[in-house]
Amino acid sequence: MKKAAFAFALLLAACETVPTAGTTGAPGGSSIPAAPIELGDWRNAAAAEVLATFEQTAASRYAEGSPLSAAVGDLRHNEFNCGPAPPDESGRGDPPQQVCRRTMSANNCTHTWQVHLFAEGGTLTRTRGLYDRRCGGDGLLGGPG
Repeated sequence: MKKAAFAFALLLAACETVPTAGTTGAPGGSSIPAAPIELGDWRNAAAAEVLATFEQTAASRYAEGSPLSAAVGDLRHNEFNCGPAPPDESGRGDPPQQVCRRTMSANNCTHTWQVHLFAEGGTLTRTRGLYDRRCGGDGLLGGPG
């Protein structure tokens, strides 16, 4: 009897779902990595390179079908400030549900990362990663001030 109970316990344990290390589960089969968001070599790389890297990072980290709340929670955990997107008065385009922003300064430059989260019914439909660098008297995207 003891052997049968032990065998049953082993069988049950083999069927148990165990979370994968390094990810946080999300309904729908997608998962958000538990590792910090990779911002790349933002101090030294060209702005276009940082933007391209961050766009890819945001798109792959917050996949379509992930819960909006999980993406916002992860961004807040990574020191982004998140809030509802302002209402679009122009009637053009499809505004995001949430905008998350992180700003850091280094070497007389201000670096700003944004993640626009588009969702329907609390589920992500797409994500857009943005980056801007403003140094000294530069204007938006490094242009004249």
